[in-house]
Amino acid sequence: MAFGFGSGLFAQTDVPAGAPITLLEMPLRYQDWPERRSAHVMLELDPVRAVLSVFSEKGGQNVIVRHPGGDGGNAWALEFREWLVALGVPSHFITLEPGSGGADHLLILVEATLTAFDSSA
Repeated sequence: MAFGFGSGLFAQTDVPAGAPITLLEMPLRYQDWPERRSAHVMLELDPVRAVLSVFSEKGGQNVIVRHPGGDGGNAWALEFREWLVALGVPSHFITLEPGSGGADHLLILVEATLTAFDSSA
Protein backbone atom coordinates (compact mmCIF):
# COMPACT_ATOMS: atom_id res chain seq x y z
CA MET A 1 0.00 0.00 0.00
CA ALA A 2 1.32 3.46 -0.87
CA PHE A 3 0.04 6.99 -0.75
CA GLY A 4 1.00 9.46 -3.44
CA PHE A 5 3.03 12.65 -3.13
CA GLY A 6 3.26 14.15 -6.58
CA SER A 7 5.00 11.51 -8.67
CA GLY A 8 6.70 10.01 -5.61
CA LEU A 9 5.92 7.15 -3.30
CA PHE A 10 4.87 7.94 0.25
CA ALA A 11 4.44 5.51 3.18
CA GLN A 12 5.33 1.95 2.24
CA THR A 13 3.78 -0.87 4.29
CA ASP A 14 4.19 -4.66 4.47
CA VAL A 15 7.99 -4.63 4.71
CA PRO A 16 10.07 -7.43 6.24
CA ALA A 17 11.17 -7.00 9.86
CA GLY A 18 14.32 -4.89 10.09
CA ALA A 19 14.01 -3.53 6.55
CA PRO A 20 13.78 0.23 6.14
CA ILE A 21 10.41 1.72 5.28
CA THR A 22 10.43 3.95 2.22
CA LEU A 23 8.58 7.13 3.10
CA LEU A 24 9.42 8.90 -0.14
CA GLU A 25 10.88 7.86 -3.49
CA MET A 26 11.08 10.52 -6.15
CA PRO A 27 13.27 11.20 -9.20
CA LEU A 28 14.90 14.51 -9.96
CA ARG A 29 15.46 14.70 -13.70
CA TYR A 30 18.45 16.53 -15.12
CA GLN A 31 16.12 18.51 -17.41
CA ASP A 32 14.44 19.91 -14.27
CA TRP A 33 17.75 20.88 -12.61
CA PRO A 34 17.93 24.68 -12.86
CA GLU A 35 20.95 26.27 -14.53
CA ARG A 36 20.89 29.17 -12.06
CA ARG A 37 20.30 27.94 -8.54
CA SER A 38 19.19 29.86 -5.46
CA ALA A 39 17.28 28.86 -2.35
CA HIS A 40 14.08 30.21 -3.90
CA VAL A 41 14.60 28.23 -7.12
CA MET A 42 15.53 25.04 -5.25
CA LEU A 43 12.38 25.27 -3.11
CA GLU A 44 10.33 25.22 -6.32
CA LEU A 45 11.59 21.70 -7.14
CA ASP A 46 9.06 19.01 -6.18
CA PRO A 47 11.68 16.55 -4.84
CA VAL A 48 13.20 19.22 -2.57
CA ARG A 49 9.80 20.25 -1.19
CA ALA A 50 8.87 16.60 -0.72
CA VAL A 51 12.05 15.80 1.25
CA LEU A 52 11.59 18.86 3.45
CA SER A 53 7.94 17.90 4.07
CA VAL A 54 8.58 14.25 4.91
CA PHE A 55 11.99 14.21 6.62
CA SER A 56 12.25 14.35 10.41
CA GLU A 57 15.44 14.14 12.46
CA LYS A 58 13.48 12.50 15.28
CA GLY A 59 12.00 9.74 13.13
CA GLY A 60 15.15 7.67 12.62
CA GLN A 61 15.08 8.73 9.00
CA ASN A 62 17.77 8.92 6.36
CA VAL A 63 17.75 10.74 3.03
CA ILE A 64 19.36 8.68 0.28
CA VAL A 65 20.45 10.32 -2.96
CA ARG A 66 21.15 7.75 -5.67
CA HIS A 67 23.07 9.29 -8.53
CA PRO A 68 24.35 8.36 -12.00
CA GLY A 69 27.85 6.92 -12.06
CA GLY A 70 30.91 8.92 -12.99
CA ASP A 71 32.28 12.27 -11.94
CA GLY A 72 29.33 14.24 -13.30
CA GLY A 73 26.74 12.20 -11.42
CA ASN A 74 28.78 12.37 -8.23
CA ALA A 75 29.21 16.15 -8.54
CA TRP A 76 25.46 16.58 -9.10
CA ALA A 77 24.66 14.49 -6.01
CA LEU A 78 27.18 16.43 -3.92
CA GLU A 79 25.62 19.74 -4.94
CA PHE A 80 22.11 18.41 -4.28
CA ARG A 81 23.24 17.33 -0.80
CA GLU A 82 24.72 20.80 -0.19
CA TRP A 83 21.37 22.36 -1.06
CA LEU A 84 19.50 20.03 1.30
CA VAL A 85 21.94 20.98 4.07
CA ALA A 86 21.51 24.68 3.29
CA LEU A 87 17.74 24.18 3.54
CA GLY A 88 17.96 22.51 6.95
CA VAL A 89 18.65 18.78 6.56
CA PRO A 90 21.73 17.84 8.64
CA SER A 91 24.43 16.31 6.44
CA HIS A 92 24.85 13.21 8.63
CA PHE A 93 21.30 12.17 7.67
CA ILE A 94 22.12 12.24 3.94
CA THR A 95 23.74 9.29 2.16
CA LEU A 96 24.96 9.40 -1.43
CA GLU A 97 24.88 6.14 -3.40
CA PRO A 98 25.79 5.44 -7.02
CA GLY A 99 23.07 3.78 -9.06
CA SER A 100 20.06 5.99 -9.80
CA GLY A 101 19.02 3.73 -12.64
CA GLY A 102 19.69 6.26 -15.38
CA ALA A 103 22.18 8.89 -16.50
CA ASP A 104 19.53 11.62 -16.56
CA HIS A 105 18.22 11.64 -12.98
CA LEU A 106 18.85 11.42 -9.27
CA LEU A 107 16.63 9.14 -7.24
CA ILE A 108 15.71 10.73 -3.91
CA LEU A 109 14.52 8.53 -1.05
CA VAL A 110 13.57 9.12 2.56
CA GLU A 111 13.72 5.91 4.58
CA ALA A 112 13.05 5.06 8.22
CA THR A 113 13.91 1.94 10.16
CA LEU A 114 10.89 0.03 11.41
CA THR A 115 11.88 0.42 15.07
CA ALA A 116 12.44 4.15 14.66
CA PHE A 117 9.21 4.45 12.68
CA ASP A 118 7.23 2.56 15.34
CA SER A 119 8.70 4.51 18.26
CA SER A 120 7.76 7.86 16.72
CA ALA A 121 4.13 6.87 16.21
